Amino acid sequence: MDGLTLLVLAVVGLISLVLVMGEKLASDVERFFTTWIGVFQRLRDLLGRQPPPSGHDSEDGDR
Repeated sequence: MDGLTLLVLAVVGLISLVLVMGEKLASDVERFFTTWIGVFQRLRDLLGRQPPPSGHDSEDGDR
C-alpha cells in the first residue's frame, strides 16, 4: 500500500471514531439533562404542595 491509501484509511477511521464517540457523548449529555430536569420537576412539585409559611395548618382548626 502506498502512503496515500494509508492516509485515506487513517482519515476514514478517524472520522468514524469521532462520529461514534460524538454520538455517545451526545447520548450521555441527553441522559444527564433528562435526569436533572426530572429532579427539578419533582422538587418544584414538592415545594408547591407545602402549606403556606403562616404556621397554621387548616387541619389544626379550633377543637
